[in-house]
Amino acid sequence: MKDIIKCYVSGRHLSDDETKGIVCFAVPEYGLLFRCSASGTKSELEIISFLSFLRFAEHNRDIFSQKELHIFTDFPQLMYLVNNKAVAQGGMVTVLKQVEKFCKEFQIRVQWIDPGENRAAGSVNDIPAMPTNSNIKIKTLANFDLTPPSPGNLQRSQGPIES
Repeated sequence: MKDIIKCYVSGRHLSDDETKGIVCFAVPEYGLLFRCSASGTKSELEIISFLSFLRFAEHNRDIFSQKELHIFTDFPQLMYLVNNKAVAQGGMVTVLKQVEKFCKEFQIRVQWIDPGENRAAGSVNDIPAMPTNSNIKIKTLANFDLTPPSPGNLQRSQGPIES
């Protein structure tokens, strides 16, 4: 029997706008909570959250492919769609094909959870800090080095700095 990792996904509209919202996923065991803004219907936000988590898992395949992923959602349509208990139509056919691709790489079980218990939609304080030995890879657009330069390496600014 594989070890289980509990994961949570959520897509929410902002209270003052029915087209703008946030997509979230959380993996509390690894101290991970992801949130970003997005636009779309409730269904689109939920699916974006789910696919975003799966892409994150794909990037961290060495951790997540060795475990059984229990993905909790408070959006029943997502659960029914992924568990083949709903008929996919229109754009959902494309989504289902993407999900099937991920299901070949990962052992996934999508389950419903009460909205009040969905940790992806909860407070930042509900998720512990990421353990230093988690080996989670997070892609970044830029790397920052906050180490102060040594006095011998200080340069006068004479135009653009090339690296």
